[in-house]
Amino acid sequence: MIREQEINAERLAEGMAAHGQGRLDEAAECYQEVLRSDPRHVDALHLSGLVRVHAAAFVAAYPYLKRTIALDPGFAEALNHGALALLRTGYNLDALRLLLRAIAIRRDFAEAHANCGGVLFELAEWRKAIDAYDRALALRPDYAEAHANRANSLQLLGELDEARPAYRRGLVLKPDLAEAHSNLASLDQAEGELIAAVRGFRRALALKPLPWVHSNLLFCLSYDGRVSHEAFFAEFRRWEAMHAKPLYPATSTPIMDRDPQRRLRIGWISADFREHPVARNVIGILEHRDRTRIETVLYASPRAVDPMTDRFRATADAWRDIVGWPDADVARQMRADRLDMLIVLAGHTGHNRLGVAAHRPAPVQVSFHDLATSGLSVMDAWITDRVLHPDATTERFTEQLIRLPCFYLHDPPADAPEIGPLPASVAGRITFGSCNNTAKHTPEVFALWAEVLSAVPDSRLMLKYLNRYASRGLRQRVQRMFASNGVDPARIEFVAGERGRRDQLALLNSVDIALDPFPFNGSTTTFEALWMGVPVVTLAGSRFLSRVGASVLHQVGLDDLVADDRAGYVVRTIALANDRNKLATLRTGLRGRVAASPLCDAPGYARSFWAALRRLWIDRCRRQ
Repeated sequence: MIREQEINAERLAEGMAAHGQGRLDEAAECYQEVLRSDPRHVDALHLSGLVRVHAAAFVAAYPYLKRTIALDPGFAEALNHGALALLRTGYNLDALRLLLRAIAIRRDFAEAHANCGGVLFELAEWRKAIDAYDRALALRPDYAEAHANRANSLQLLGELDEARPAYRRGLVLKPDLAEAHSNLASLDQAEGELIAAVRGFRRALALKPLPWVHSNLLFCLSYDGRVSHEAFFAEFRRWEAMHAKPLYPATSTPIMDRDPQRRLRIGWISADFREHPVARNVIGILEHRDRTRIETVLYASPRAVDPMTDRFRATADAWRDIVGWPDADVARQMRADRLDMLIVLAGHTGHNRLGVAAHRPAPVQVSFHDLATSGLSVMDAWITDRVLHPDATTERFTEQLIRLPCFYLHDPPADAPEIGPLPASVAGRITFGSCNNTAKHTPEVFALWAEVLSAVPDSRLMLKYLNRYASRGLRQRVQRMFASNGVDPARIEFVAGERGRRDQLALLNSVDIALDPFPFNGSTTTFEALWMGVPVVTLAGSRFLSRVGASVLHQVGLDDLVADDRAGYVVRTIALANDRNKLATLRTGLRGRVAASPLCDAPGYARSFWAALRRLWIDRCRRQ
């Protein structure tokens, strides 16, 4: 017995040494050897869970940590690590309960206080999260991660002026904290400082080559009209080389049954099966499919669950909750589910799982609602339309283009307020507006909008996005840019504060004309403006993101509001501002036009969508 204990102690020490050096598989095997000898060995159980947490195998980690806690309920570190595993698998409230137990045992447990902040952040309780981080920092002022994560909450509260120094304090303490560099870069991006943002994302990526950081860089580049098609595409290909190619299987997943007309089993993977713009773009497709022809499996990793999630669950033939699953495990489940096709929704955007597609778990893979090409050679198709990608498109992509009659589908807001009178008829002046992401408001955009304001006497510009304009620094930056372009800053109206969707829509009752930014056009913001009777003027560029406005306006017969160059943008906007009769007519008729258009025709859209996928399937069956 004594000899067995000595051997276990030796193996445990070997495992801990390997663990500390990052040799996680070796460490896990050492801990497993101890557990084969003594299944109730608390330290081996705890470390077995912890090594899986460090490997991001959170689903596999929790049973070990749960067993540890059962054997030793006062083990504060195990409670803390068990909470981390629960947090990463979406069990936020359960994680919080474990953390509160750990803190009750050890009041000075700074890491547990900081992890409480992490749970509260995921619950969107950002003010409470800051309080938790403050408690952690009171115990450990040099806790770099707590400073940086506290800044994340400040940023989401719109307190950008306070967030920046908090990030910097974290980075002074730990200069190689890649996540903090990336999040600080996202703050630069939010303020339209794209050069600084790109520099920050590249710094983060050099420190730690995380796929999501690289996708953040791609997103940032998409806001900058100075980035050429070649440079943009090259960065997508670099993403593939760094994060996808090493995972490519030796052979593709074969088509098991080439019957072109059989019922297809199609998987959809997304973090956005919840109240989210992408969800509103696709829910109608799933709800109006022919279930005798199409079977769906939804692979979901939503950060929150809400009534929209319930709608998606109701459409699914099978639902897989993959929060906390490693990409390879998700791919194995997809192969077990025998998918014919996989649709990857918005793969390069936040919390989505493009890496799963790198494992090639389905014989046909389709990108939908991403910001550009996936960049993956294992992605077969990219869904678009002929306005977004005309035949003469010069945009670069790895996929076959599948052009639908209309790309965008919207779930009309059932609780939208009534449309008010034309604001200009009440105020006696034109009010322009933009509710787009502040990252789209670059110096080039504001310079063009300044031309519009200068040409329309006494006009105003209303700006609103989340709570961003609560930031005094951001407001001053915008005012300086307009002043440098000859526009009195007093003509710019900033609206701060978070609003529900109905209140956000009601805000548009104060806007006569919406101005679309470029080269990253609005999508949901454009639809919502049109729904509230507000016409939108857009500048069409040469790639997907810069032609979104043109695509949406085409569907409601407003091609005359689509400019091909900056001069045309100004001319069209001025002409519209000077035609009060046209503005009044659009105000009263646009909602009906939008409702009757392909943008809101879910049954018709679904027919064209599923027919396009069927044609893709038939083509792949013939080729393989």
